[in-house]
This record gives sequence, structure tokens and C-alpha cells, in this order.
Amino acid sequence: MVRIASCQLYLDVTNPSSCLRAANSALEDAIKGGAKIIVLPELSNSGYAFESVEEMASAAITLDSPEIAHWKELAKANEVVIVAGLNLFEEDKYWNSSVVIDSNGVCNWYAKTHLFGNEARYFTAGSKPPLVLKTKYGRIATMVCYDLEFPEWVRLVMLQGAQILALPTNWPLIGQTITSPPMEVVRVQAAASQNKLVIAAADRCGPERGQGWVASSVITSDEGVIAAIASSVQDSTFQIIYADLDLPTDTAITPNNDVRKDRRPALYSAILNQ
Repeated sequence: MVRIASCQLYLDVTNPSSCLRAANSALEDAIKGGAKIIVLPELSNSGYAFESVEEMASAAITLDSPEIAHWKELAKANEVVIVAGLNLFEEDKYWNSSVVIDSNGVCNWYAKTHLFGNEARYFTAGSKPPLVLKTKYGRIATMVCYDLEFPEWVRLVMLQGAQILALPTNWPLIGQTITSPPMEVVRVQAAASQNKLVIAAADRCGPERGQGWVASSVITSDEGVIAAIASSVQDSTFQIIYADLDLPTDTAITPNNDVRKDRRPALYSAILNQ
């Protein structure tokens, strides 16, 4: 069993330093709370609602930045895994990324592949599969926000043997009907159940240049059952949710059924050409 934390942060695109302070505070609190896998929201170092490329670029950090160095120290000293959604500058490009850090340092990073809304104005779309890494606490996968809504993408991490999917996200309020739980959470539940994955989604909160957010960060079991869920859109306060869960060791769902072994890929080939 492992304790997982999803940190729902109040982010402010006009004050990137406050975003980093919030992230650092959340990491320290989650460590004190006993978490071993800690997930931060999408773009947790910069906020989201940029007004210009220059504003986005000024808030970006690199993998050799002091901020990442500090998180590496935290991970090493406390034997935790940190999965952080970051505005990242690497390879001479800006990425909406998810960076995974453990006690050995930066494990690797992933660039969001399915960009949403205005993100393509600021970021390069990733072109690599979702990241799956072996850590002390299990095989951790990561992607970012809108990526989850493509079932094929989530299926790839299951096929790579992932046990938990860490999902930094910024779920915007864009006029959708807010259900209980929100449909964003329902999609997390469905992805977890269909792929027998624990999923930890960390959303943000607080209005930003008139943009609201769903919030409702969530951690589900590999059956898709909600183990912990944060406050909804009405609450703009910082919050950490925790769940103590066993990570799945196989993909069986009954004595006779297995979501991996029961697949019939030869019959699905048409989807690749659509």
C-alpha cells in the first residue's frame, strides 16, 4: 500500500513566483502528511491564462533550474516521487510538460500531446508516447489533462505495465454542465476502471483572468472508485487530498477476464486509419 497525494493549488498567471511558493508549500505539507507519490497540477509553476508568448516564456523553467534542484533534494531526503505539471523550456522549445522526480533525481519528462484551447499558441505539441517509469513505489505513468480524453492514449500506459497514472491537469469551466461528480472526474473513473489503473489527478483552483476551474482533484482505485476528491469549483482554497491504495499487480478483473489479455487487436485496426 502506498499513500498518494494530489495537490489542488491556487495558481496566478500574473505572479509565477506565487505559483512556485504554492507548489513548494504543497510538497512540504504532503510529505509531512506521509505521501510517497505527490502530484501537482498542470503548469504549476506559471498558471495557465497567458496573454502573450512573452508572458508564458518569462515563467518557464528548465530541468537544471534551482526550482527543480530543490525538488530533487526534497525527493531524495524524503524518498518520495514528485510528478509536476510544468511550463518547461527544453530542447529550444516550450512545453506543457509533466516532470517525474524521485530520490535519484529527474527520472524523465513528458510533453503534452493533445493541446487544448489556446495552448498551441504557446507550446509545442509532444510527439512521444505517454511516459511510464519504474520507481520505488511501482510503475508510474504520466500524461497531462486533455490527453486522458483519448482512450487509445491511456490504453498505451496499461500496455506498458503502468500501475498508477499521475495526471497534472487544469480542468477549465467552459460552459459545461457541472454534475456531481463532474464529468471530468467521471472520465478519470472510467479510464481507471477500463485499464485497471490507479489514477491521481491534480487540478488547480481559483479564478484567473476571468477563467474558472472545475477543481475536484481526485484519486481513484484501479476499479474506478473514488478514494478521495477535493472541493469543487465553488471553493478556491488550496487543498491536498490523500489516499492509501494498493497498486494493481495484474490486469485481471474476474477469474476469467483480463483487460489486457482479452483484447483482440486484429479487429481494431480500422481505428488507426480514421
